Amino acid sequence: MTCALRRAEPIPGWLADIVANVETFGGPAVRIQRILCTEYGVGVGIGWHRDKPHLDEIFGLSLGSASKLRFRKRAAGENWDRFTIDAEPRSLYMMTGASRRIWEHSIPAVEAPRYSITFAR
Repeated sequence: MTCALRRAEPIPGWLADIVANVETFGGPAVRIQRILCTEYGVGVGIGWHRDKPHLDEIFGLSLGSASKLRFRKRAAGENWDRFTIDAEPRSLYMMTGASRRIWEHSIPAVEAPRYSITFAR
């Protein structure tokens, strides 16, 4: 099997205002280059992971139902340090620095449909 990458279409115009708001939130150096839209049906979540290391800051726009954004990192021995933030509908969060390099994150199964738009520079 052969795999190849190809350049995606430009960011759709209907996202222009949202992208501009995310860039403002991130600061003057932020220019969004990648967007991922994810639908979470009832009972669907995403397991523990770190996003690709070549991405810098990650911004997430949470739409639909509220959810939990869980974080963990290995502590001494078999223990984990953990914390959770609430991703309310229409909330925007940014992950950078240690939250990208050291902490893993996950979203438990949602009780109602949820949508996430992830922006990366």
